[in-house]
Amino acid sequence: MKKEDFIENILNSTSGISKVNPSEDLLSKIQAKLEDQKPAEGYSKWLVAASILILVSLNVGILSSSAKKEKSSNNLSELVKTTNNQLY
Repeated sequence: MKKEDFIENILNSTSGISKVNPSEDLLSKIQAKLEDQKPAEGYSKWLVAASILILVSLNVGILSSSAKKEKSSNNLSELVKTTNNQLY
């Protein structure tokens, strides 16, 4: 019974607490600091966009260079037209 009373007492301990409101000066200072921090959010968006653009550019460059290499290897096979497989 004591354990249940103790648990009930703990659960009901917050029932008499009232909401605390900050003063107008403090609230305006907090809101001003929050407004000052918003440009960092825009900076991070630009940073993410720039990194995606760099990754896409690198992928396009790699794909185009591999296509050129494949084309040059095809040109080499056209130059050598021997079908003789003799080793000696």
